[in-house]
Amino acid sequence: MSCPHTEQELTAYLDGELELTSALTFERHLEECTDCARALAAQRALREAIGAAGLRYRPTPAQTRRLRRAATAEPAAPGWPSWRGLQAIAAIAGLLLVAVASWSLGRVWPPRSAPDLAEQVVSSHVRSLLAGHPADVASTDQHTVKPWFTGKLDYSPTVVDLAEKGFPLAGGRLDYLGNHPVAALIYRADRHVINLFTWPAAYTPDGSGPEPAASTRQGFHILHWTQGGMTWWAVSDASEDRLRELARRLGAAN
Repeated sequence: MSCPHTEQELTAYLDGELELTSALTFERHLEECTDCARALAAQRALREAIGAAGLRYRPTPAQTRRLRRAATAEPAAPGWPSWRGLQAIAAIAGLLLVAVASWSLGRVWPPRSAPDLAEQVVSSHVRSLLAGHPADVASTDQHTVKPWFTGKLDYSPTVVDLAEKGFPLAGGRLDYLGNHPVAALIYRADRHVINLFTWPAAYTPDGSGPEPAASTRQGFHILHWTQGGMTWWAVSDASEDRLRELARRLGAAN
């Protein structure tokens, strides 16, 4: 990164290790520094990819029982290990060999199925709620939120203020979905937070149309549609009807 802030400081912010004052200062810096914003999005994407790769080895129940028996075996007398000791050593060595082989194969061949976009959308929504500040730029003014994305994305997201329609704008942030940096717009419906993701449909063509398709994941309602060359994903614990109303209001405003 070509700025005074180091990669270690960015990693500390991502891990939640910065004190409150330093974290707020760094967040203000992210609003102005496109290099740091992109680096932060890349690190988030890397962590998600590693977490989804399924590289952790989980022994079978039989292997677990053998390892427990080996760990509780009585120690042999000084000198050469007993036959039981040799069996325990062989069992542990075998488990280590299988673990290393599984990890190596996981690096060479990716898992058969990566998380689909709906899962990624829900995961991003949950992370934003757990972080306590779902917006990198917190503002109810569309003329503040929209310019914030300039230089951070290769497209300009549509930002509409729908406060008079019951969906006040709360801000926006940079996210990473479908292997691309994307815009996340934060709206509220009563006490519910709505994450609205949007990016060019050409990034992830899926054949969707202007009629929103509804689904649920982990108790969250999801709405997905494509309109005006842009893909839209809305996710919240608000009702499906409220999400559909938001989609209608966006379509009318655009």
